[in-house]
Amino acid sequence: MTSFRELLQNKSFNHTLEGPSVSLAAKASGHELHLRLDAKDRITAAAYTGKFDPWLSSLCHLARNKSLAQGLALGLGGWDREFSADPLYWELKEEQVDRFVFPALELFRATLDVLRGREYLYREQSPLICRCFGVRESDVVSHLKETPDPTLETLSKQSKAGMGCRSCVPQLKRWLLLHDGGKRSHHFKEKPRAAWLLEIDYLLSCFPQSLEWKMELKSFRGSQVLITHQRAATQREEEEMGKELQKFLSAATDPDLGFFLTRKRTPEE
Repeated sequence: MTSFRELLQNKSFNHTLEGPSVSLAAKASGHELHLRLDAKDRITAAAYTGKFDPWLSSLCHLARNKSLAQGLALGLGGWDREFSADPLYWELKEEQVDRFVFPALELFRATLDVLRGREYLYREQSPLICRCFGVRESDVVSHLKETPDPTLETLSKQSKAGMGCRSCVPQLKRWLLLHDGGKRSHHFKEKPRAAWLLEIDYLLSCFPQSLEWKMELKSFRGSQVLITHQRAATQREEEEMGKELQKFLSAATDPDLGFFLTRKRTPEE
C-alpha cells in the first residue's frame, strides 16, 4: 500500500499522459488533469501537468482502476480509508484539507463530467456550497423557487446536499431561513427537546474544532444550550471559540437559541 509520505516524495503522477480519454485545465491553479479510460469506462491511468501537488498525486493514485460510477462517487472518505494508518496524512488533512483536497476533487469531477458530455462546466459557475455532491448556490436557489414548501429534507432528496460530511448544513439552513422570511425563527419549540438534543449533538460533532476541544453537549434549558470543553484555553480563546460555535450552531438550528461554551470542571475543582 502506498503511504502519503511516498506520494509527497514521488512525482510519478506529475507528467503528461499519452492518449488521454479526457483532459481539463483549471485556470486558477494552472493544473491540467488527464484521464485514460478503457472500453468498460474504467480509469486505467491518471496524471496531471503543472506544479507538483501531493493532493492531485494522491487523487490520481485513488482514481486508478475505478469505474466511472466509482470515480463520480469518490469523496474525502476515499482519502480517509486509503491513508487511515498514516499519521502524516491526518496531520496535513487538518491543516490543508479545505485549501487542497476540495479543488483537486472539483477538477476531477469536472473532468469526468466533460467526459460525459456536460459542456456547461466550461461556463462560469455559481459558488459551490456542498462540495461532497457538487451542489452550487444556483441549484439551491432554483430548488427554493420551484418547490412549494422547501425544507432541508426536500433539498437533500433532490440534490443530496448536506448528506455527505454535513459541513454545509448551516449554510443550507440559512438559505431556507432567508427564503421563508424568518417565519420559522421559533421552530425549535415545534420539536421535542429529545429530538433537538440528538440534532445538536450531531451538529456539534460536525463543528471543526469539536474534537480538538473535546466538546460535549451538557444541557438544554429554555432556549439556552450549554456545551463544555476540556481544552486548557485562555478566557479570550474560550470567548472567541464560543462566538464561532454560536454562529455555527444557531445557523444550523435556530437563531433564537443561545449556545454557551464553558470548560468542564474536574472533581478536584
